[in-house]
Amino acid sequence: MDDTDAPDPTTDGTAQNRLEELVTAVSRGAATAPADGPAIEGAAAATAAVDSPGRPVARALAGSTALFAPDGAHLPADSPELTPLVADTLFDMASVTKVVTTLTAATLMDDGLLDPEAPVAEYLPSPHPSITVRQLLTHTAGLPPVMPLWKVPGGREQRLAAIAGAQLDTEPGTAHAYSCIGFILLGTLLEGLTDTPLPELARIRVLDPAGATSAGWSPSVEEGSRAAATEYQEDPPRGLVRGSTHDETAWSLGGAGNAGVFATLDDALALGRVLAGRGPGPTLSGPVRALLTTDQLPPGVTTGAPWRQGFGLRVGQELCPGEVLPRVVGHPGFTGTSVLADPSTGTVAVLLTNRVHPHRTRFSIDRSRRELARIAFG
Repeated sequence: MDDTDAPDPTTDGTAQNRLEELVTAVSRGAATAPADGPAIEGAAAATAAVDSPGRPVARALAGSTALFAPDGAHLPADSPELTPLVADTLFDMASVTKVVTTLTAATLMDDGLLDPEAPVAEYLPSPHPSITVRQLLTHTAGLPPVMPLWKVPGGREQRLAAIAGAQLDTEPGTAHAYSCIGFILLGTLLEGLTDTPLPELARIRVLDPAGATSAGWSPSVEEGSRAAATEYQEDPPRGLVRGSTHDETAWSLGGAGNAGVFATLDDALALGRVLAGRGPGPTLSGPVRALLTTDQLPPGVTTGAPWRQGFGLRVGQELCPGEVLPRVVGHPGFTGTSVLADPSTGTVAVLLTNRVHPHRTRFSIDRSRRELARIAFG
């Protein structure tokens, strides 16, 4: 029996206690945050889990799905927004969406439908004729990191046309620069290749096979009501964003490859198990899996960070300055999410927070991410 099916396991005390301390500290940081000043470690809601083969899953949660008013003051006790975090709370996964897009692309590679070395221009209009699928997946296409597409008049078609006409920051293949625009282009390519919207394509090829049954883009109104709140946005003027994609660019497209997936803790664990090569999910060939889990940057190109770059995944997780776990792969999300996996041991670690609530500059969770890695892999 796969451990995802195990009935109410007794958790590992050591990991369990450390996870409880971690998420409590994160949520208490939110509760005691100053009204202004530099960002501190914290979030309104925090949940985490560690899953290792042959051991019970350790998990913990703390906090509320919303805690602050637009001015940073605490919501009154009778506010309908103030609801406790529960096991099936949905989190805006932000750039962890790139994991789903990458896995979707990987299944198409294994089926011989997508050539990573092919120029993007073979599939759809591209900002440069030499940009390849590989370069989109490794952030070496030279594309800008973001574009304010919500300010482009018109709808999705006009905004995608703006990407096709984007000016490059560097020549393709010469530098690594993290780009959400590259993954928007990749998601659009996958849609055109299969004549299927990306949310549906990812559902069929990745999310359902993995058992991530509540994960997906664009939650319904009912589903969105159980999502953790993200930011009070003024530009664009959206007010409290809850159950709707926080990333403004992805939101303006109505579904994109860079951000927009919502998931529960169990959904995120399911994705982590796919990265670890265990549990249910899409079965990737050895050569394609290696593209995701090993460094794929050209000679002389570096991330400028302790981690390296596989197809869509970061390879290597920092425990502390100067100490890196080289085999751990995964991805963080801007809203305060992380999914990590060690394919050599099968261990998976997940941290979900809404650290952008009420405003993106208020809290950070960098130390908490490193602490999660120490609990799971250290």
